[in-house]
Amino acid sequence: MDKKKKIISTVVMVLGFAALVVGAVFLILKLTAKPKVADGDYLVEAGNWVLEDGAECTTNESGTDSAEVRHCTPSVIWHFTEIGKGTLTTNDHVNDYDFAWAIDGDKLTIRTNWLYELNDQYTYKLDQTTGTLTLSNGQQEYKFTAAQ
Repeated sequence: MDKKKKIISTVVMVLGFAALVVGAVFLILKLTAKPKVADGDYLVEAGNWVLEDGAECTTNESGTDSAEVRHCTPSVIWHFTEIGKGTLTTNDHVNDYDFAWAIDGDKLTIRTNWLYELNDQYTYKLDQTTGTLTLSNGQQEYKFTAAQ
């Protein structure tokens, strides 16, 4: 019986020590992790959000050696100015339009005061580590990148 009790107590001690090590690792990871910012706050803090693959490019001849210079302007830039408000442009800030926005679960709703009022709702995915915002309306997907 003594040998059985030693084996059981040794197994319990090893399991307890393993649980202690796992707990310490998770505690260290939790303490050293960056604090997560709420999605709405991150949209505002990130500044401008530029539509990927939506650049309008023009090519001009430069004055030196007849080399061509390519100038690209993003086609859509969203700027979340504060929680619930923002502006957007489609022509490099020649015209800026106000919009109101809200997040509810995984839905981003945007009401834009364009030539007429637009009410759009998207399913969104926000990756704060890469600074990408992916929107889907069920038919199309749009990818925006944070740009200061």
